[in-house]
Amino acid sequence: MKIQRRLEKISTIISLAGLALGFSVLGLLIVVKEHDGGASIIGGILGILLGAAFLMAACLHWKCCDRIQGGFQVEEVLAAEIVSEMRQAGEAICSF
Repeated sequence: MKIQRRLEKISTIISLAGLALGFSVLGLLIVVKEHDGGASIIGGILGILLGAAFLMAACLHWKCCDRIQGGFQVEEVLAAEIVSEMRQAGEAICSF
């Protein structure tokens, strides 16, 4: 089980880092080429910022992954309880 969690963590970090690199390179290429003037520069800068956001997400996942996974607990709920809560919510909405 521990090996599976480690592989999940590594694959998630690789995916996030790949997205960060891809958006950053794409944004940089858009800024360098600049065909439409201001509109393309804004798109390029947004691509670079999105790449930076993915890079920050990868770093946070690397540092905080174990604490986040340990904090969630799965709770079994009967389907009848879910249906009754949905009916109550529907009735509350329809009563307006």
